Amino acid sequence: MTQFTVPGTGSAAGRGIRKIPSYLIISVLTILTIGPQYFLNVSFILNQTLIQSTLTASSKGLLLLSIVSNLAFALCVPIGPAVTRRYGIRRSYSAFMLVFLLGSLLNLLSPNMGLLLLGRVLQGLGSGSLFLTILPVSLRSFPNRVRNRFLLLAIGGLFGSSAVGALLGSMSLTSDTWRWLFALSALTSILCLLIGPTALPAEPSSLAPKPAPDKSGIAVLTLFMSVLAVPLYYLQEKGPGSLYVWPFFIICLLLLILFLTLDYGKENPLLPWRALLFSKPVFGTVMSIASHISLIIVLAGTNGVLRSVREIPFINLTYFYLWLFIGIMVSALLCTVLYDRLGPGILGFIGSLAVIAVSLQWLHLDAEVPLSTMYMQIACLGGGISMTLISGALGTAMAGNLHHAALRSVSLHFMRNLAGALAAPFVGRFLYRHSAVHYETLRSQMSVTNPALNANISELAGHLTAGGLSAAEAKKTAASMLLLEVKKTALLGAYQNLFTFLLVLGIVMLLASTGKALTGKGRSLVQKEQAPKARSAQDPAPVLALPQPSPEHIGS
Repeated sequence: MTQFTVPGTGSAAGRGIRKIPSYLIISVLTILTIGPQYFLNVSFILNQTLIQSTLTASSKGLLLLSIVSNLAFALCVPIGPAVTRRYGIRRSYSAFMLVFLLGSLLNLLSPNMGLLLLGRVLQGLGSGSLFLTILPVSLRSFPNRVRNRFLLLAIGGLFGSSAVGALLGSMSLTSDTWRWLFALSALTSILCLLIGPTALPAEPSSLAPKPAPDKSGIAVLTLFMSVLAVPLYYLQEKGPGSLYVWPFFIICLLLLILFLTLDYGKENPLLPWRALLFSKPVFGTVMSIASHISLIIVLAGTNGVLRSVREIPFINLTYFYLWLFIGIMVSALLCTVLYDRLGPGILGFIGSLAVIAVSLQWLHLDAEVPLSTMYMQIACLGGGISMTLISGALGTAMAGNLHHAALRSVSLHFMRNLAGALAAPFVGRFLYRHSAVHYETLRSQMSVTNPALNANISELAGHLTAGGLSAAEAKKTAASMLLLEVKKTALLGAYQNLFTFLLVLGIVMLLASTGKALTGKGRSLVQKEQAPKARSAQDPAPVLALPQPSPEHIGS
């Protein structure tokens, strides 16, 4: 195991040096590499209204910003490993990180939405390329005896970055400023550029030719993503029946078929989806994709309920997302201890039950539920979703021949991130449509001949009159306040309907986890090593049971 040394007092005699295992350095580097994009994505859900007011931007401009950033990330998930195979881990890593740093600086200094949009696209391209460039190195850096601790990194460090993003987003609302988030991402990029070239493994010398990235495949896939941005942008406002939506979805489908046809016969396909066409990878892929979409629904739904319906103080919003982080960290510890004993299927089953239990309660969520109860519920959701997602992803990567793990990981994570990019606009469209339907239904019941309504208005107007308002002003204000409550009720009804989809996804996760468990526990992270035998000083160290493929071979 490679070690980094720094001055210290580690010896019993008070002399010597303290050695830092390389896997700890690589783990920190991985979190600093991927974490910023995760926390920026989630913080944007909370502070986009703040950005909108600062840059005097439209809500449609912010929608486009979110869409293109997610699509850029998904686009580069398969491109990153292809470029790394050609040019090596260190050069590729530095180039990708420079792209992300440039995007962070543009966002930090952007005076308008145009530069902010460009910056977020660059961040998506850079972080998407880095995703499966750094994760395989991180997994292989862990010695066999502690390889299960990789789950602490994958769940606590990377998945936990989403919860940290929610925390930072609520803090930005409290401080009424958002640019410091991009300053933080720029700082982490600089640290990565300083640490990465030294910490990352050197490229082994080889005379074998290195495959070049498939330029035609990249071109078609880029065109597919670019066209896909158009219908996703117009979906929420115009609906799926618009000429700005369904014809472009058809064009995207044709482009996707063209890409898969061109990619099918390649020796080194950009998206080797056939590697998933076995029972274990299929179940793991479904677990991961359903969990990813569930997280999007949870973040969108809870943010809407707490801010638009209940209008809780920002400090309570911070506490709420702190409990999300706590749930994820508990999940990370449980998976670290139990993954090799139970396998990904059983862990996914447990996580799915937590999601189903909370979603059943949220089908009837109302504004009177104590915040303490919701704190516990979001912790359960964070733990359950993260447990199922990571178990499915890692179980898929390690299902079968490890030298094909790269193929499974690239395909799974492209599909997962593409599904997430598609899900967010559809969730927005669903909430937009259903809140309008609920509002019109409730407003139609607000008739001047409705005795209950008139009684409520009279009672509220009486309180306002006692406060100093005239009778006419009090009645008008009372009617406005009741209309506002109707809007909140309509929104709450839309979010309750949204949580129905969370229940359906929880059931899908449960079924996929059951299938995963029935196909067997799968390969353990910590492999049993052969019993030690006497050997001379010249004998080589024992080889780990987990093979050491090239950097792109294992992703999670």
